[in-house]
Amino acid sequence: MTFVDQWRTWHAEREAAVSAPGGDLTLTGTHWLVGRTQIDGIPGIWSTDGTDVRVSGAEGLLVGGVPVTEGVLPLDQSLTVGDVELKIIRRGADLAVRTYDPHAPAVRRFAGIDAYVPDPAWVVTAEFTPADADQTLRTEHSHSDRLVDYPIVGTFTFTVDGQPAELVALYTGHEGEAHLTFRDATSGRESYGAARFLFLPLPAAAGPVTLDFNRATLPPCAFSDAFICPLPPPGNVLPFAVRAGEKAVLDQPVR
Repeated sequence: MTFVDQWRTWHAEREAAVSAPGGDLTLTGTHWLVGRTQIDGIPGIWSTDGTDVRVSGAEGLLVGGVPVTEGVLPLDQSLTVGDVELKIIRRGADLAVRTYDPHAPAVRRFAGIDAYVPDPAWVVTAEFTPADADQTLRTEHSHSDRLVDYPIVGTFTFTVDGQPAELVALYTGHEGEAHLTFRDATSGRESYGAARFLFLPLPAAAGPVTLDFNRATLPPCAFSDAFICPLPPPGNVLPFAVRAGEKAVLDQPVR
């Protein structure tokens, strides 16, 4: 399979994943549990003590396929109400319930992901330098005032057309992966403005690493405002245009 064919397969899988049930386009709300919380369109009163999530009066709620109207909810089992999937998330000391609706308007509007033409020139070799143990970086988030201290994986230094660049990689909870969140000269002009993401396997040691910017993705917050996504650290704003990877979500024309 050629380089272009491999990229097309990856791109098709990305478009299918974001629009599938539970995909990024289906997220309709992130409901932080503060006191006794009601969730639009979802039965029950939801609450948390900071450790567990409890619900009462939840007619129609299925937990692992079994009807449950009240009690403490397991954080690792499927929760559904009709076609809507619920996921409990923890961010630091805070807990929230996310609602994923496969019939969300964003799914109906979706016409694909606009992307740059795949180009092997954007497969670059970078030098990886691991961070010191326990080093963290306080990071801002989209659609939120959240500040989170993420562990720093290390830095990647490379050159594009003679221009030196350096990106800091974080560990944001994706098992076994380093997370590069960056902006470049296309951001807010040709590509999504908040950030683009590039994930790669956690390097085992210092040394050369391949960065394929053709696999740069839109963050989840490009698909739903209910996501909060880590924004690029100040040093992760590249001075040149990265014309590779995903650009924007495409919508069906309004009729």
